Amino acid sequence: MQNPDHTYYTESKHNSYVPWGISDVVFIYFCVFILSIIFAGALLYASIDIDRNFYAILFQVLISLSILALIYAIVTFKYNVPFKEAFGISYSKLPLSVNQGLFVTAVIIITTTIIGLIFSQFLGVKDQDPYTNMPVDRFRLFTILAIFFAPVVEEIFFRGFMQPAIIKRLGVFWGVLITALIFGLSHTQYVDFGAAMVSVTVIGLILGITRQMTNSVMPGIFAHFFNNLLAVVYILT
Repeated sequence: MQNPDHTYYTESKHNSYVPWGISDVVFIYFCVFILSIIFAGALLYASIDIDRNFYAILFQVLISLSILALIYAIVTFKYNVPFKEAFGISYSKLPLSVNQGLFVTAVIIITTTIIGLIFSQFLGVKDQDPYTNMPVDRFRLFTILAIFFAPVVEEIFFRGFMQPAIIKRLGVFWGVLITALIFGLSHTQYVDFGAAMVSVTVIGLILGITRQMTNSVMPGIFAHFFNNLLAVVYILT
C-alpha cells in the first residue's frame, strides 16, 4: 500500500507540503547537541595527541555527517520518501543546476557588495574579516569545510529540510525568512561583525528563494559552493 503522505508529497508543487514537521527539525538540533557532547567527551577522554586544528575539523566533519545521516533516516525510514526526491536531486538536471547556481552566485556577489558599501560608506564600518587572526593551518582546514562540506550539509538541512517544515506551518514568506534568520545566527563567527552577519543572512534569504523557485537544493548547493570558493580566494589574495 502506498504511503498517503508520500503521494501528497510527490504531487505537491514547490514543496508547499512535506510529511516532516518542525518537531523533526527540533529533534535534529537536540541530537546534534547530544552528539557534540559525546564526540567532544570521547576525544578528550581518549587523550588523543592530535593537533587542535585537526581536532576542530574532525569534530565538524563528524557533526556534518551526523546531520546528513539523521535527515536521511527521518526522510526515508520515518516518512518513506526517497532521499533524492525529497530534495529535488536529479543528476540529469546537473547542467541546469550548475547554470542556475552560477546565476544565483552573481546575485549573491552583487547583493553582498552593496551591503558592504552601505556599511562602509554610510555607517563608517571598514571591511570586516573574522578570519584575519585565524592561524594559517586552521584556515586551510576551514576552507575544506567551507568549500566542500558546508554547501551540501547546510543546503540540505536549512533549505531542504528546515525551510519546507516551517513553510508547512507558517507559509512561504515566513518559512523562507525565518530559515534565513536562523541560518545567519548559526554562523556565530560573524556575531561581532555586523556587515558579515547581515550578508550571510541575506545569502540565506537568496538561497531560500532559490530553493522555493527551483524545488531543488542543487542550484543552492552550487551557488553556495561557488560563493564560498570565491570568498576563500578573495581572502587569500
